[in-house]
Amino acid sequence: MNISDLQDDWDLVVVGGGITGAGILLNASRMGLKALLVERNDFASGTSSRSSKLVHGGLRYLKEGR
Repeated sequence: MNISDLQDDWDLVVVGGGITGAGILLNASRMGLKALLVERNDFASGTSSRSSKLVHGGLRYLKEGR
């Protein structure tokens, strides 16, 4: 499917299906937004595929008040 084939209106379009894009899409859908995620390749095939597979986003530091 090409993005040009889509005729719908979207509240949010997320470009990139890595961990950040997937998280943004999840939050948007939980907020009731009509969101679309587009990815050039398979999901998590870019930067997310070459990470250490450890995604904490600093949450550990927030929990400890740092």
